[in-house]
Amino acid sequence: MQERRRSQRFPIEQTVSISLGNGGHAVRGVVQDISSGGAFIRCNRMLALGSNVDVILALPPEITHAGSMRALCISRVVRIERRGQHGKIGVALEFLDMQLLPEA
Repeated sequence: MQERRRSQRFPIEQTVSISLGNGGHAVRGVVQDISSGGAFIRCNRMLALGSNVDVILALPPEITHAGSMRALCISRVVRIERRGQHGKIGVALEFLDMQLLPEA
């Protein structure tokens, strides 16, 4: 299978909250890896393929080319792995937009 990724992925383990649309619903997940174009997250709930979600991430220096920064990542679900590691659902996100957030 041909590699379709455009940017290098970096392994990372970070617990995140995935906001689902305007309804205020959220799903907790763990980021497995990240790149400048997206992230792969494992969670307990199935997300709809093609849906837009928001995730706040602490971006590592390898992505920002500076120090670590927090960002709101407006994303689209582009791939789903039904049951993976430890019964979690794998979700591949494509970043559509990023907004840097002030330090907490």
